[in-house]
Amino acid sequence: MEGKMIAAVLYGPRDIRVESRDIPKIGVDEVLVKVEVAGVCGSDLIYGYILGPKLKEGRMLGHEYSGRVIEVGRNVKNVSVGDRVGAEPLVGCGKCLHCLSGMYHLCPHLRWPPGFVEYQAFPWNKVFKLPDHVTYEEAALLDCVAVSVHALNLSGLRAGETATVLGAGTMGLSTMQVAKAYGAAAVYETGTYDFQLELAKNLGADAVINVKKESLVERIKELTGGEYVDFLGTELPVGTDHVFEAVGGPKSPLQDALDIVRRGGTVVTIGSPHKPVDISKLMLNEVRLIGSFSYAYHGQKPEFQTALDLLSTGKVNTKKLITHTFSLERIKEAFETAADKASRSVKVIVKP
Repeated sequence: MEGKMIAAVLYGPRDIRVESRDIPKIGVDEVLVKVEVAGVCGSDLIYGYILGPKLKEGRMLGHEYSGRVIEVGRNVKNVSVGDRVGAEPLVGCGKCLHCLSGMYHLCPHLRWPPGFVEYQAFPWNKVFKLPDHVTYEEAALLDCVAVSVHALNLSGLRAGETATVLGAGTMGLSTMQVAKAYGAAAVYETGTYDFQLELAKNLGADAVINVKKESLVERIKELTGGEYVDFLGTELPVGTDHVFEAVGGPKSPLQDALDIVRRGGTVVTIGSPHKPVDISKLMLNEVRLIGSFSYAYHGQKPEFQTALDLLSTGKVNTKKLITHTFSLERIKEAFETAADKASRSVKVIVKP
């Protein structure tokens, strides 16, 4: 397919423009997808739109998408023209140690085909057919769910254990749901906005904590049945078996995570913490601290497929996370809405 399409191109902080670009050409092992829905991710927002450097040539963003297959390469067998698909954005080189071991998310040449476009080309193994009852809107958030699946797999959470999720944005709300789907006996969610915490309760959180209004440590003491005094004489809660940090940045609550995880428990960082913390508790309490980046395979199964399974069986609800919808021509307004919590935004999506 030849011709032109519209695409959103970033040139610098708060400078995103809609321009005309060539429709990508596909190879024999690739699929051309008409992008129906693309989500605004926090990484696009913060590291691109808000903090991004000035760029002479510009670059395209977006890595949460779903769409319809409109062209397939001659070697492609898994999908056909007209199929509705969720698209995985992680494309490795396919040749390095990480790719060959199934950990392609660590590939040093990893790339993300941009999603704020009308059309995009994907390798055949990065598109997953959607069940009829799963909408494009729901499927566009599969990347978020897959990130949560990876974090839960790394944590080793077992049925009957407890967890706290720090952060009630899209990633926090997704992680809470996946933890429940994995059999957690109780999952507690923290946040700073009541509208997000109300949504967390609606989606199944066993308790929510607004950390602007109440003490996280005191609430976790109540929820986990008491406290203990550590070697330094500090009174700390018994804590939950697992804590997932889903905020990142300079406001990362990683120190809070270390304060509320039980002795011998696990802390998983999904966000990207930017400030130093006192890690003495890692040794004193024998806490496992695990970094979790994106997703790949778990055993022989793509974690993106696990995310789709959870979505299609109703164990994870992404529809309720979507609060705002914009056309691609209004992408600047979409980014501004996502950046302004006064808008009560959780997940903002764009329809090219």
